[in-house]
Amino acid sequence: MKITCNIIEDLLPLYVDDMVSEDSRQLVEEHLKTCPACRKMQEEMMRENRLTATAKGNNLTQTNKTEAEPLRKIRRKIRKKRIASVLLAVILVVAAGGIGHYWYYDKENYISWDEADISVKDGKVYSTVNPLGRMRSILSVDQKNMFYMLSETMWTRKEYPSDPNTENELWNLQDFQEAYERGADESTDETSFPTGIEHVYYVDPENVKETFALWDYQDEPEKAQQKEEELAAKCHLIWSADE
Repeated sequence: MKITCNIIEDLLPLYVDDMVSEDSRQLVEEHLKTCPACRKMQEEMMRENRLTATAKGNNLTQTNKTEAEPLRKIRRKIRKKRIASVLLAVILVVAAGGIGHYWYYDKENYISWDEADISVKDGKVYSTVNPLGRMRSILSVDQKNMFYMLSETMWTRKEYPSDPNTENELWNLQDFQEAYERGADESTDETSFPTGIEHVYYVDPENVKETFALWDYQDEPEKAQQKEEELAAKCHLIWSADE
């Protein structure tokens, strides 16, 4: 790797003060052989050290102070560069941590009907995808249609892995039927399916955004119904009260 002047500038104060390792010393000296600019900076730093060494406390003569001022500016410049580099490194670490957290815990990947390998057997719906931590649902504005999705994050995949050789039960169609028969006006607890549901659909990833947008039309019943019908035509019908 080519050693740049910026790196040598960072090392020079330590080199001049004889506080570098032997490897760093050789690195600096090799660079100084071919770089007049860095060599001049080294000479100025050494001259400043000599001025400082001969001065006694605050008894520097005005001449020495004047001569030393340009060198102090050089060191201040180097110090500012170091501080800026440290701050940039901290910002990058924090940003990387935030991005990493998002991708691991929050970035959801929706699973298609085919990827989930969904099948219906003996009145039950199965999938090779483990539903734990993955089930999402949206109720339509008129509360007659339920739209389900499976979604996972990297964390979900790690905590609740799926086995492609295992069929996991997602729903029992009888539960939908019983909820429908209870009627829309019947109360329900948190563990039951909403009553009055007439259709249940599975949503593929390309239609997820449209599904979450259904409630944007809650104040426009006719528009909401139109959007629900358009969405339903793109989804997989799991259960219907009409059948």
